[in-house]
Parts: sequence; C-alpha cells; structure tokens
Amino acid sequence: MKRIKIILIAAVILPGFANAQPDLEQKLLTQFHKITSEEMMSWEEKLCSPEFNGRLTGTPGFTASAEWVASMLKEWGVKPGGDSGTYFQWFNAPYTDVNNPGSLTLNLKQPDGSVIKKAYSYPAEYFPGMNSGNGEVTSEVIFVGYGVTAPELNYDDYQGIDVKGKIVLMNRDVPFTDPMNPEYQKWVKYCYHHYKLENAVRHGAAGMVYIDGNLANPNISYDPSIIVCGIGPEPLADIFAGTKTTNAEMTAKMIKTRKPASFNTGKIMTIKESTVRHPEGKGCNVIGLIEGSDPVLKNEVIIIGGHLDAVGNGGKVVNGALDNASGIVDIMGAAEAMGRSGIPLKRSVMFLFIGGEENGLLGSQFYAMHPLFPAEKSIVYINLDMVGNGTGLSVYTNSACKVLLPFFENANSMYIHRPFAGSAPDQKPFYGRPRSDSFNFSSRGFRTMGIGTTGGYKKVYYHVPGDDPDAVTIDIMQDVARMIYVALTNMANDELKF
Repeated sequence: MKRIKIILIAAVILPGFANAQPDLEQKLLTQFHKITSEEMMSWEEKLCSPEFNGRLTGTPGFTASAEWVASMLKEWGVKPGGDSGTYFQWFNAPYTDVNNPGSLTLNLKQPDGSVIKKAYSYPAEYFPGMNSGNGEVTSEVIFVGYGVTAPELNYDDYQGIDVKGKIVLMNRDVPFTDPMNPEYQKWVKYCYHHYKLENAVRHGAAGMVYIDGNLANPNISYDPSIIVCGIGPEPLADIFAGTKTTNAEMTAKMIKTRKPASFNTGKIMTIKESTVRHPEGKGCNVIGLIEGSDPVLKNEVIIIGGHLDAVGNGGKVVNGALDNASGIVDIMGAAEAMGRSGIPLKRSVMFLFIGGEENGLLGSQFYAMHPLFPAEKSIVYINLDMVGNGTGLSVYTNSACKVLLPFFENANSMYIHRPFAGSAPDQKPFYGRPRSDSFNFSSRGFRTMGIGTTGGYKKVYYHVPGDDPDAVTIDIMQDVARMIYVALTNMANDELKF
C-alpha cells in the first residue's frame, strides 16, 4: 500500500513524470537510493589525494584529476562532449610553481630607536603570492586603498603618491559595495586581482601586499618584476600601528566618500618568494553529455557545472575539499545516477567540470565563448561552488528561471525533506558574482542558477591548508546529488514554458 501511495503522489507532484509508467518511477527510485555518502566520500578523498597536488589548473596534478573524472563519466555511460570526440575542452593556462613558503618580515622601531625584525608565521599570518615573481624585496610599505586607477570614475588610489620601488598595500574589491546597483557594473573590471597587480606594476611598485584573509589565490596576473604576498590580521595591524588609524577605518572612509585615502606608512617590510613560472601550462574543461531522445528537444541542453580546480600548493598543499571538490562530487553523484538509470531524457543534459576558476574564471569564459550548445538552446547553467556543508538546501536564481525552481522544491519535498530555501527575485543586469563562473554565462546570455546549502556549517578553510575531506559534511552532499538527479531528470522531460 505504501508503494502505491508513493507512485500516485509522484505522478501528481513531480514535473515530467505526471504520466510516468510505474517502471520509470521504479528506475528513478532505484538510482536515487544508489547515490550514497560512502561512494561520494571515496570520490572526495580521491580528488584530495597527493597525486593531484591541489589541482591547480595547468599543472600535471590538475590534468590527472580531469582524466580521472573523465574515466568515471565513461564508466557510467555518459558520452564525451569535448574536443574531437574526447571529454576535454582545452585552453591556455600558464601557472606558477611555489617552491616553498618564502618569508615575510617587518621592521618594528622601538622607543629607544632600535629596530626589531618581526617574522610572521606561514600560513596563519601570510601566504606567498601564487603568481609572484621570484626573489626578494625590502622597501617602505605604501597604503594604496584599493589599488584602483579609474579616471572615468574620478577615482585614483595612486594620485599624488610615489610608489616606485616600494611595496604597495591594498584591499580587495572596490569602494562601491552594492553589486545589485547598476552603477556597480562600472567598477567591476577594477575588482579583479589581476587588474590590481598590473596597475601596481604600471606605477612602478616592486612589491605588493594583499589584504586578504583568503590568502592563497592564483587569480592574479604574473609579472616577474613584482614580489607578492597575502597577509592576515596580525601583520596588517602591525603596519597600521602608530598611524592613528586602522585599515577598517580607512576602508569605511573610502566607501563613504568614494575618495582615495592613500598614505606612506613609514614601515619597512621584506618579502621573499621562491617561484618558477610555466607559460606553457594548459587547462581544460571536462564535458560529459547525456543526449536527449526527442528529435527536436535533444538540441536543447540543461548544463550543471562547477569548478574542478583548486588553488594548488603554496609551500603546503591546499586540497580544496570544500572548494570545490564538494561541488564536483555532488555533480558526479547525479551524473552516475542519470547515466545508469535507463530513463530516456527528451532534452540533453551536460555535466561540466570547469578548469581555471581559481586562475580567473578561465574555463567558464572559454566554454561560454565556445559553447557546445548556443545560449539560446541552453535551458540553464546551474552552478555549484562549495556545496558540501550545512543542513539545508538552497536554490537561487532570478526571475528568468523562476519556472525552474519547482523542480528542485518538489524533489526535496517528495524525497529528501531538508529545510529548503528557493529564491528568484526580479531580473538584474547580470546574475552571478564577478568572481563566479555563473557570471561568464549570464553575461553572455545564458540563464543561470546556483545550488547551495544553509545552516550548521563546519569550520571553513577557504584557500588555506586544512580544506581536507573532513571539512565537508558528506550527508548533505548525498542529498544535494539526489536533489539534482531527480530535478534534472524531470526538467529534461518537461515542456518548460518560460
């Protein structure tokens, strides 16, 4: 009797299965229960294993991880969608090897006039620049706000201050903090880490210190002439000590007035880095495809993706378990279930494992410019990034995809029963943060959605050592994969009237 009730409820509630045969419902449920936390944790541990060395795009470790994901897709019967009949879509991805953590010291002048050289600890207080030049620099630290020169916005952090041969200290982002305001788009290009380094080089800086608690970051340009590191709260406080202000106060002032507040700190710092540049690096996206069976609808595709890469090894490996092996493993769980279910899909479904996100959204940009299906034939791009913690499920988008939210809501209410948050506010100029893969899709005409989790997070080791498999919550990942499997199966077989 319970079995009959389940089938009847599913026939009423689940889009795409309103007229499903009992055997199709049985196939759906069979594979649903085969998505297990045990298997998914084995994949998580594989992606975080020493052989992949932090999966920095361009490195042999990343390429090996891409080949492993492709081998799993092949095993599950998911067809290749990459170049020349392979699973891979290749693009240029130069990278930098960090040989060791290097060092960071600051001269602290004492009341009697003597100087103490304070050395900071790695990785708690500083992290070597993942694209730093090789060598050592000792010079005065100059605070340059956000490191932005934007004449069309009447804003220049370098105006009236000489940084030639000096070490510049700067914040991430820009002094315009509302990304939903259309005016924010004028500032977006100045948010990126690579712009900030290139602007520092144009002004003659010999060193760059980035105020960023997320210390390991390969998303920055490479220039052999400048030595780079990221710092945490303690060295930042030491630099501002005696200046009668703090970085927080200066930042608040710049945001309020939209005017620079650069100044000479008078502090002398030494940065030492040991790096080797590899301009020949190649990265790739891994593309798996389940082709639709309908002669017309098979030319439409639902894309679900996340970035396969992590930030690599900056003297210690950052395994990227939460960021973003978790999202990859979630997608793999759904891919295996859909590949093995035997349920025919009217539309095509693509599993996109993206390279180069941490290097500057390289892979998503490349795919969006060279898509397997054009934007107008792509129903949606659904992004997963750091979806491996918490107790609840969330799906977020904008009004363009409001019709797609019920597929996820129904999958959860029917089978999973987690707290669920779904949102689709009014259409904005773009959907997706400028540092999210979604941005490259939405800015090129693709509809976009994102899947996340809510509540009960473990400690997050973001871009630092410690982002290992024990940093994820595998039970929520199992349910994310199950939700994706049910929702995408139904979405692929629905009429979908936008």
